Formats: sequence, C-alpha cells, structure tokens
Amino acid sequence: MGPLLGAVKVLLLAQAMHGTVLGRVWDAETAQPVPGAVVAVPELNRTIAADDSGRYAIQGLSPGSHAITVRSIGYAPRILEALVPEDGPVEIDVWLVPEPVRIHAVDVRAPVIVRGLDGDEAAAFPDREISYAALRDHPLLGEPDALQALGGGEISLRQESPSGVGVRGGASDQTAYLIDGIPVFNPYHAAGMTSGWNPDALSRLRAGSATTETSSDALAGAVEATTRAPGDRICARGSVSTTQSRVTFDGPLAAAGPGPTEGAAAAGFLVSLRRGLPDGIAPKDEYSYVRGETNDWLAKLEAPAVGGRIELLGYGNENDLSTAMTVVPDGDAPDPRRNTFEWTGQSLGARWSRTWGGATVRIQGWRADGNIGSTWAAETGPLTMASTREDAGFLIGVDRSSQRAGTTAQLRIERSRTSYRIVSDSTSGPTWAAEASLPVATGSVRHRHAVGRALEIQIGGSVAAARDRGHLDPRAQVLWKPSTRLQLSGSYARTHQFAQSLRNPESVVGNIFPADLYLGAGAAAAASGGSPSGAPRVPVARSQLSVLALSFQPRAGLRLGAQAYGRRSDGLLLVAPIEGEPFATKGAFAIGSGTSWGVSADAALSARRCGIVASYGLQQARVEYGSTGYTPESGVRQTFEGGVIVLPTPTTSIRISVAAALGRRTTAISDGFEWEATNILDRGSEFGGSPHYSDGALGGTSLPGYYRLDAGIRKEWRLGIAGRDATLALFGTATNILGRKNVLTYARDPSTGEMSGVEMRPRAPLVVGLDWGF
Repeated sequence: MGPLLGAVKVLLLAQAMHGTVLGRVWDAETAQPVPGAVVAVPELNRTIAADDSGRYAIQGLSPGSHAITVRSIGYAPRILEALVPEDGPVEIDVWLVPEPVRIHAVDVRAPVIVRGLDGDEAAAFPDREISYAALRDHPLLGEPDALQALGGGEISLRQESPSGVGVRGGASDQTAYLIDGIPVFNPYHAAGMTSGWNPDALSRLRAGSATTETSSDALAGAVEATTRAPGDRICARGSVSTTQSRVTFDGPLAAAGPGPTEGAAAAGFLVSLRRGLPDGIAPKDEYSYVRGETNDWLAKLEAPAVGGRIELLGYGNENDLSTAMTVVPDGDAPDPRRNTFEWTGQSLGARWSRTWGGATVRIQGWRADGNIGSTWAAETGPLTMASTREDAGFLIGVDRSSQRAGTTAQLRIERSRTSYRIVSDSTSGPTWAAEASLPVATGSVRHRHAVGRALEIQIGGSVAAARDRGHLDPRAQVLWKPSTRLQLSGSYARTHQFAQSLRNPESVVGNIFPADLYLGAGAAAAASGGSPSGAPRVPVARSQLSVLALSFQPRAGLRLGAQAYGRRSDGLLLVAPIEGEPFATKGAFAIGSGTSWGVSADAALSARRCGIVASYGLQQARVEYGSTGYTPESGVRQTFEGGVIVLPTPTTSIRISVAAALGRRTTAISDGFEWEATNILDRGSEFGGSPHYSDGALGGTSLPGYYRLDAGIRKEWRLGIAGRDATLALFGTATNILGRKNVLTYARDPSTGEMSGVEMRPRAPLVVGLDWGF
C-alpha cells in the first residue's frame, strides 16, 4: 500500500500546483466593464475573451511569474506581471485607458452561431449541448424552443407535437430535467408550445446520459438547463406571437458603483414570465377546439455569501386544458361535455459554492412538486385521475481539478413521496389508489486522469441505498484525442430509477397530455376499501448503456460527429399492454424489459453569411413482457433533420429546413378521433373524442413516411433608446409547404366502421410574431 499511497499523494499535489488568474477588465474613464477584451499569457499561448461583464479567468497556470497582456480595440494595451501562488486563485482587475483608433470602414460579420459549434464541444462530448445564441438562430425552429432545439440523431422527439424527450433509446419518463441543478417535473406545454422553459432565461442546455452529478433517479438521461447570469445593467427580452407571449428581465440588484469593489454590483436577479395562447384566436362557438391556458415562470437571485456565491431559484409551470369529449358529425348539435387535463410543477432551491485550496465545494438543497389531474371519459365510464409527487433533497459535493486530472465526490440525500388515485363516477367503474414514500441516499465519486498527451480515462460510480437495499452503478469512459481535430470515446454506465410513470405512452392523447404520472418503487394499487388489488408492486428499473462516439473538426467552422449506442433495461413498468386508456385506470400494469440500439450522425457548418445543421438517426427499439413484445411509438426507425440559415444582410435571416421520419409504428384506436395541431389558418388546435384502443397488436400498424419542408424569415431593426442599444424584429414561418400528410394514427369511423388515417397538420403557417430586446 505504501507505493500506492505515495502515488496518490503525488497526483493530488500535481493537481493542487496549478493556479488561476481571474478578475475584470474596466474602462479607466467610465468605470464600465470592457466586454470582449482579450486577456493572454503569451508564453503559454493561452488566450481568453472577457464576458459581457468584463470578467475573465485563466486556469491551469503553474506557480510563479507570468506575463499577462490585455488588449481591446479603442484602448491602449496593458502588460503586467502576475505572480501565481501554489494554492488558490489570484485576482487582478485591469483598467484600460481609452485610445481612439482610426480605421477604414469595413464590413465585419461574425460567423453564424449554430449547434455543435457554439461552445466547448469537448466538455459536452459525446452528449449534446446548445447555447442561447444557437437556440435563437436554430434553422429548424419557427421560434426558439428549448427542448425541440436538442432533437435529432440520438435525441428523439415526436414530430409536430412532442410529448417528452428520449435519450439514446430511452422513454420520456426515463429522462430527468434540471435547472441550475434543481430538479423539475414535467416541464412541458401543449397546444402550441412544447418546452416549459422560457428560452430567453437560459444561457445553455445539455442533453445526454444521466450522471450522479445531475440526478440519481434517471434511467436514460438528463436535460440540464443553465440560466443566464445577470448583467451589470438592466436588460429585457420579449416576444409576442400566435402561440405565446414572453418577457425576461435581468440585471444588478442595485446601481453599480465606480469599480470592482462595490458589493451591490456582484448581486443580481433574473425574472421571466411566459404565457401560451392555446385558444387565443380560436372560434369561441366551436366545441372541437382546445380550450385553456398554459404558462411558466422563473426567478433567480444570486449574490456573494460567506466567501463564495449563493443562488436562490424558483420555477413554476402551469397547464389547464380541456378538449371535446366526443366527435360530433357536421350538422349535429354540439356535445358540451369535455375532457380536462391539468398539470403543474413548482421547484424551489438554493445553491452555495466556494473555491479555495484548489477545490470547489458545492452545497445545494431543493424541493420539487408536481400535481396532475384529469377528468376522462374512459371506456368503462367517466372517471377522475389525480397524481402527485413531492421530492426534497440535499447535496454536498467537492470538485478538485486541473488540466490533466480531476476528482468529484458527492453525497446526495432525498425523499420522494408519490401518490396516484382513480375515482370512477359510477359504482361499477374502477376506484383505487396507490402511494409510496421512498428515502434514497446516494454517494458517488468520479475521477478523470490524462494518460500521456492524447488519452484521458474517467472512472467512477455511485451507491444508492433505498429500502434497505444497495444499488451499485459503475461508470467508465475512455477519451482519445489523437489530434486537436479528432476525438473518440467509449463509455459504459449502469443506472437505476426509483419512480416510474403510469401514463400510457402508446396513447395518442399524449399529443395533448404529455405529463408523466410517477409512482415510487414498492407501491401497489389498493381498492377503495383498502384491501390489496393483487397488482404487482412498482419495481426499481435498471439499465445498462454503452456508447461509442467520434467528433471530427476538419477545419474551423465545420464539425462532423457520429455515435453508436446499445441499451438494455429491466424492471420496466408498462401500462400499454394492460389497457388502451391514456393512463392506468384498472389498478394493474405489466413488468417488462426493453432493448434498443442505434447509430446517429450529425454535422454543423458555420460561415459568415450562413449556418447549417443536420442530423440522422437509425434505431431499433423493442419492449418485451411475458412471451410477447412490441415496438414503442417512440421507436421511429429512421429520422433526418437538416436546416440552413442564410443572412443576406446583417439584419435579415432566411431559414429553410427539412424533417423526415420513416418506419413509424402506432396502435390503431377503436373509436372516433379528430386532431389538428396548432396553426393560424385553422385558428388554433382541435382535439375531439376520447380515443382508446381495445383490440389489435400494440405497435402493429405501420404509418407512412413523413417529410416536411419549412421556410421562415426574420427582419431585425437596431435602434437606440435612451442611450441604450435595442432591437426589434418581425418573424414568420410556414410549415409543410409541400402539403405532405402526416398520419398520426388510424381510427375507426363510428358511422361506417372503416379505418381512416388521422392527419396531423395541413399546409399552413405555423407562427408569426415579433420580438425585442434592450
């Protein structure tokens, strides 16, 4: 053990002996930050640009004296000497003296920012990451949507009306969602909007396989959002369109004083509000239209505290929709009865972090609630469903890293309370309930270490204790960088999930009701009198995932990527084989397993006047239970998405995109159904009927391939208001220009008994609106 302990000490000492130079760059005359100032260490060929607040940080410097240069157009350059200590960072604020520079008029255009070329790709590889700038200019979106911007390749979303995000063959209820590390439940909207997150409040999004640093309760993956950092001046962004209205404000909590020492300038806020318009332009006298409202909000405060930084965050998501209970033939009297769908979520959390001694300590606490309800005309008669989930947790973590090595250790303690209840309106209908209270303690560690100049190895794992049982989840990754342009990786992970959803993902009602209805492990349905119903208990789901990935950047502004994955899952709760309603109503479910494999490829090109993104996915998914199985609705065989954004002028952009899906499967429904997704020509979204399936094989009906061509335009004006720069823009997008039919499912005509296709959206503009910022 002596040599081993000695090696460990040498490793930790090597990590510790790397320092950081950080600070801010200021204008010496106005005492304002200088964004974009170039801070460099010439002897090491290290360069970084100051952010919008003038902040910079150069990490991984060896102890000793280093020459630092600071430059910015319009200022005299500065050269200074920085003495980097062996332990901890050194803070240096730089004041630049304005020096006017006479230059000839030139047309300078930065490359168009697109997904895959908008940040540190190495940090996310092989997962997917996108910045706000790339989200705003995404060529496949009529207007920014946080979840849809992640789609393509190994990240699957249903076209036209997504009902959750699937990561590498996983189902939507196997994906966790977090904002600044705080869990949130069901961040979805419907009838015109998909994501429950205001894009203007975010700086980055990341989707990929779940890790113990993100969530201990996600089988397939996690979608993590990072909120914007408040600026030094009050800023506002907003938009009004045919689908939504939104506004976001951020800034300091008090006016900034002259220089970096003022305490108030370091504290800031962020507030966002958004409201959907599912029936904003719908005819008021037609019962087939979706009625109701959708909205979300987010608020954040951050400030220095106890030598570190504290953040307080709150998030809320509300949806209240109703649809026509029956399909009424033309000319008949309307049926006023309606199905209702409600889901709300609220998350509150606090996070404190501090760096000293070469390590960063994080302490975080949170509470996340979800409440879901529905009144539904089931085949057995009208009933009411109610589902709740209340999670509370605490986390403490330590990170210690350098350029060549790093270690993360974390302890996470949480409790999840879930309940589910069905109450029938008739004495012959089903009435039952189930609930669970599950404490989980998870300890995890992850270590990365560079071997030579091209190889990096990451190993780690976690142990979760729940109901007196331990669940071991090992993880490993090997990353090889033979050159600065090429990197390859191979990874393996085992995960567990302690709560699963009672929503039926094979039901077409998911187009309007995407919320997952979680029930914790160990719960079993009980009849209204309290006696057990004989249903199995909710199991703990298990999954094993292997991924091989490649990223190649042959030149600046061009990136190509590819990956292959395989997943095996066991202990899956399955509602679809038991009944055809949109959620569990009978107090029973099947327990099965799933397998999936897939390959994907993606490309990104960024140039001065255009940007291109494209992705292709091929997957095979299968769910097994008993002696039979089926292909899930989310298991689309092939998908392709590609788009281009062109800027003929600096203030005008044109977008053209193509999306295709081949090899789709569905389960035909046995009654009437009417559906039209939101569009302005039809004046809203229509959903009529109470569809369910009762015969036929699950996933036994093949859907025709679907291709869609969209085009959009955006015109921006740049203004000056009260000494501030401002922008105002008009935009519009036309979808499915070629008028291709997107068949959602097949339904039996109640008058003729014949099966007919239910189409998604006719040829129609999707969205028009305006946005602004200052």
